[in-house]
Amino acid sequence: MTADESSWVGTVYLLGGLCGSVLLSVVGRRIGRKSIVLWSSVPFCISWITVAFATTLHELLIARYIAGMSEGLALASLIIYVSEISDKEIRGMLGSSVSVTLFLGVMAINLVGSYMTIKTSSLILLVMPALHFLTFVWMPESPNYLLMKGKYQEARQSFIALKGSEDVDHSLAVIGTAIENENLNKTRFISLFKKNNRKSLWAIFGIRFAQQMSGITAFSIYAQTIFKEGGEAISPILGAVIFHTIQLILSVLSAVLVDKLGRRPLLISSAIGSIGALLAGGLFFFIRDVANVDTSRISTLSTIILFIFSFTFCLGLQTMPNFITAELFPTALRAYASTAACVLLYSFAAICTKYFQFTKDNYGMFVPFWSFAICVAIGLVMIVTYLPETRNKTLEDIQIELNQSKTTRKRSSRNP
Repeated sequence: MTADESSWVGTVYLLGGLCGSVLLSVVGRRIGRKSIVLWSSVPFCISWITVAFATTLHELLIARYIAGMSEGLALASLIIYVSEISDKEIRGMLGSSVSVTLFLGVMAINLVGSYMTIKTSSLILLVMPALHFLTFVWMPESPNYLLMKGKYQEARQSFIALKGSEDVDHSLAVIGTAIENENLNKTRFISLFKKNNRKSLWAIFGIRFAQQMSGITAFSIYAQTIFKEGGEAISPILGAVIFHTIQLILSVLSAVLVDKLGRRPLLISSAIGSIGALLAGGLFFFIRDVANVDTSRISTLSTIILFIFSFTFCLGLQTMPNFITAELFPTALRAYASTAACVLLYSFAAICTKYFQFTKDNYGMFVPFWSFAICVAIGLVMIVTYLPETRNKTLEDIQIELNQSKTTRKRSSRNP
């Protein structure tokens, strides 16, 4: 494949994710969180089998598109599911664990794919979605979703299976009351853009913009290519493995800290650190490629900078955007909000990936690095401005506080 063709193998996956996210807005409220996550295993299996036996580029692109669409459906549904079944004290940790397992999967694919053929790798990794189906089929549906559908007894059984029988009726009553209040007005996708939801929507936009326009998806896809740019100080395969290992370890650390330190401090620190690393990386490549300074003696610097970026990025920006959406919106709007968040994720990731490949090939590596730094800075401003702290608060408490703050703003505007 040419460089442009190979870039489409990565980009078409993201376009599939975009379509899967849009599809979620249609089926998310009808099918249920568990069912979507469970049955996504089937197209994932079809995708791996197609990749294994593909003989043309078009077949490979179709397989990647199917996998991306499945992820677009499953990822958003899984995040909602985890948020709704988790206790407030560990909701952040469990939500962050979604990103941890994503990195574990990416690292496994990089390891297997670096030493085996595409066919062998695909058939080995086919085991994962099959195993997921066989194990997840036993999990109960989210009590919140069942209550939203008016299935109280099923919701009660689900709650007991997940959390035990203690205080079950009171907890379901609180959730049920919140859902009834949310459903006083009919909720549609357009409800996301109503005035009382705009602040949360801007917060999600800022988080996703900072996360994906930082270049993380492009860096992951082109990890070995970037390490080749750093000279021979470290092999591209080893560099990619270390890069993904750092992401995995820091994602675990972030998952542990998020319920202790809070969402905002970790996100802000992560964004500031990522900006610094991206600016430093751009400066290195500018000095090497534009100023034509001999950097052979410090060729490892670009590799170190990329590792530092991975370290700071994963401290907050990698893990938290995936579950904060489910915290900021009410039950009736969560499927729509997750659709919007995932549309932003895949759109920004696709744009970022193609932008990275085009600019590095035509203008030099420093251009995407500095561009990404500017984008993260814009996202940081939006995070500081619009994102509330949700640590140690139930989903119902978060909605009460958001509604109270909206009421307070209305009163203050009427009585200056």
